[in-house]
Amino acid sequence: MVTDASMDILGYGAVTAVGLTAAQTCAAIRSGIKRFAPIEAQILDDDEPQIGARVSADPRLRADPSQWLLNLAGRALAECVGKPAAGAEPALLWLVPEDERGHPLSAGVGDSELLRRLELQLGVGFAPCSRVLRSGAAGCVEALGIARELLDAGAVTGDVGCVIGGADSLLRDADLRELARGNRLLGPKQSQGLVPGEGAAFVRVGRAGANPGEDSRERVGVRGIGLGYERATVRGTEYSVGEAFTSALETASQDADIPEGEIAFIAGNFNGERYDAWEHTHALLRGYRTARERLPVLWPSSSVGEIGVAGGVLALIVAAAAIEGEYAAGTTAAVQVRSDAELRGVVILR
Repeated sequence: MVTDASMDILGYGAVTAVGLTAAQTCAAIRSGIKRFAPIEAQILDDDEPQIGARVSADPRLRADPSQWLLNLAGRALAECVGKPAAGAEPALLWLVPEDERGHPLSAGVGDSELLRRLELQLGVGFAPCSRVLRSGAAGCVEALGIARELLDAGAVTGDVGCVIGGADSLLRDADLRELARGNRLLGPKQSQGLVPGEGAAFVRVGRAGANPGEDSRERVGVRGIGLGYERATVRGTEYSVGEAFTSALETASQDADIPEGEIAFIAGNFNGERYDAWEHTHALLRGYRTARERLPVLWPSSSVGEIGVAGGVLALIVAAAAIEGEYAAGTTAAVQVRSDAELRGVVILR
């Protein structure tokens, strides 16, 4: 049995509609700033233009959807890892759009080719144990489990660690039309819908005390992780009653050896749509049984919109930054992340 399976958060990077760095994004979210505006091009056949959250950039950079996501990922990754020393290649666990979305970046493209493209974009190599995950936003919790295994096995050193994250945009024509078909977009006909956005978010985890010369200051760390699988997904006809999140929270709490009652606040990729509100409410009632005066919730998508596979990692970053900056409701957080498909995940930070 591993005595301490926790991982330190060693760095992070983000690009969103409200900030071109993680620090800018976290400050904007803390301030309640949002950047929702009508999408420039008339993509949907509605009476009113669709509201979205675009990253500030030259429109010509969006001409190729694949290259646009590589650009977003490259910028956030550069902030997250900087320029690694020779021989210090982190393992990359890269979240890409789910196969069923048919995104040109990843649809029909092999994992090794995807990793090669990102290495060329960034000019940095990644460890041979790097992987691509296609399981949606909650894949970041799955990736944290893989990172722990790689660190325990010595596949990467603790000070170099693993980088987890992805880039996504729901402002592509095909994604907007699919969301509209499912009546999931906020608009005149749907008051409980999501605001489509785009962005990238990456976090580097490791074990800072692995080397004697490493900075030994206390860091926010991943203390426990848990996964669950929800049968009633947003793509179906039934609403979730939070069973998968409840199971994932219980697993994460046991993994961290931190009781649920010590969780001071929640963060997640909640996006405001009807299904999400229903699932989140039931998960709160089922999972958080300890009496509290209040349980604050950090909701990044209220500023940046729904950013797909990058949303879970961004929630992790925002929660960690709040604890580090000492403006969180407490020092222990539960980060709840869901994918559009069955996967659900909970991460305990402290």
